Amino acid sequence: MSTLYLVRHGQASFGSEDYDRLSQTGVQQVEWLRDHWQTIDERLDAIYAGRLRRQRHTAEILAAPAGSAVTTLAQFDEYDADRLLRHAAESGQLQHVTAEMLMSRRFDARSFQRELEATGLAWIDGRLHAAGGESWREFRTRVGDGLRELVRREGRARRIAVCTSAGVIGAAVGEVLGLSDHETIKLSWAVHNSSVTRLHYDDRRLSLSAFNIVPHLEHPQRRALVTFR
Repeated sequence: MSTLYLVRHGQASFGSEDYDRLSQTGVQQVEWLRDHWQTIDERLDAIYAGRLRRQRHTAEILAAPAGSAVTTLAQFDEYDADRLLRHAAESGQLQHVTAEMLMSRRFDARSFQRELEATGLAWIDGRLHAAGGESWREFRTRVGDGLRELVRREGRARRIAVCTSAGVIGAAVGEVLGLSDHETIKLSWAVHNSSVTRLHYDDRRLSLSAFNIVPHLEHPQRRALVTFR
């Protein structure tokens, strides 16, 4: 069977004007994953990423030792949470974060997470749809199509990694396990930065082998770097 690793990008720059870049902590998290894979002689046949900068930078760090090229696939882009949150704020659906706070990035991680979860559920239920943005069904279908395309492209006896984001990983696992929409998005809220979710596949099926593991951060001196934001 082939192995497909879904790697969440390292910690991004939460609260800054440019979220879509790895923080120093995020770079360190991914470097430790790279070093862990080298230690256990985990060799990848191909590395993919979504098109977002934090996703591509994560893939580039992992690809560097072998000098491998990174292939980008739009199917593994994260959904546009900023667009959804702004629309929710402008329509008065947020309780703890205002549109002005979103624009100025003046909010704490806990309040942001509460609003993100409420917004995600409204999006799934069809109570929120930002103009020009994807519906939840379009997003989940896109991710499922990306998985199937990758399996067809890579074939048998391969070890590949896709560097992506928490929402994509939740949607992918939801597709593999046949989970409901609510169960699927709730998975995404648990995904750690730089974590690894492992899938196995052959000509007949995709199966889940491990979800959201961080073996590179399990040393006591590194546990403080197990982050969500």
